Amino acid sequence: MSEFEIKGENGRFTLPSAEALVSAVRSGRLGRTTPVRRAGSESWTAADQVPEVAALFSDDVWSAWESDADDTVLDAFQVPEVDRPRKPIAPAPTIPPGDEVRDLPAAAVAPVDDEPDTPRPAPSISQTPITPASTTHPSTPSAPRRPPAKVIEFPQPNELRSLGSVALKPKLYPADEARKPSVRWGRIAAIGGVCASLMMLWVWYVNMNATADFAPRAQTVGETVASIPPIDERDVPVEVSPYETLEDELRDQLMEGLLDIPGEGEFEDALLIELRRVRVDVRSVRVKILSWAGRRQDLPDQVGFNLKVVARDGELDRDLGALGLVMGKYIQHYGLQAVELNIILSSDDGLRKLVMDPEVARRYFTHRVSLERFLQSAFSGA
Repeated sequence: MSEFEIKGENGRFTLPSAEALVSAVRSGRLGRTTPVRRAGSESWTAADQVPEVAALFSDDVWSAWESDADDTVLDAFQVPEVDRPRKPIAPAPTIPPGDEVRDLPAAAVAPVDDEPDTPRPAPSISQTPITPASTTHPSTPSAPRRPPAKVIEFPQPNELRSLGSVALKPKLYPADEARKPSVRWGRIAAIGGVCASLMMLWVWYVNMNATADFAPRAQTVGETVASIPPIDERDVPVEVSPYETLEDELRDQLMEGLLDIPGEGEFEDALLIELRRVRVDVRSVRVKILSWAGRRQDLPDQVGFNLKVVARDGELDRDLGALGLVMGKYIQHYGLQAVELNIILSSDDGLRKLVMDPEVARRYFTHRVSLERFLQSAFSGA
């Protein structure tokens, strides 16, 4: 029985036999383009190219709909109808007959004669003027007159003002004796005293600092230029090394941030993207994670690298420098223990195997080693 290795979205897993592979295709776990390879094989093929399951992908999907449907299959799921007794409908209540209307007797509708018009006497109008005193207390010779009441007269101002809705609430003071607003001279004097004190304090401060010694005036431009000594030829800076310019160019092209590497396949894809970003002609990348670290065991710890790079004519130093930057970036960030870092270099002279020192690559990425020093000490032939 042959085993099959599957590379899916959630990682790699192994199926023990062809029957398990067929079951996985029928359950929908494998699609047409899912990479599959036999145990011991190096090449990956699509699932629809494997002879054991190729027939499962060639059937027409819509053929199931074209076949005649068997309606008898649904008979087992039918629920028989049960006759339920119906309740008798009660008769609607009848409206009781109303009272009979009887005709009134003829005497009840006989016309009644109108009352005769009798003239009414006109009301007499008195010519005497009516006053309140005459209406409430009519003067009769027999009734004695009530004596006048005793009223207490309180002292009042000469003239009162009562206008509008407060006519019944007179003001306390007459209009001619209204009080005028007084000027509060005390507050004005206090504010003036504070201002005078602040002014005197400012004058004292200016007088105290008027005799201070100031810094001497700076020299003019002509005097400054004349005082500069001539530059010695030994003090002229040395010409910038071409390796420094190349290193700055490579660091500018390096991608910021890191890509997620939950598995070996994702790690290989991340290195391919990073190396092509710095224009390295990489043909294949193989990563083997030997152990994991971290609280959740989601960080690679011991890793082995095998890369195949095509060196371009005259740009070998640039390709190796870019390769060291990318590898040092991931080694530094994840704290990797690279058990092997092998590079197969393809050029016009043939194939050549180089072994890169991961510690030197890490120091090169963290600016502790220059590009020239990295190229001299990081590689060794195998």
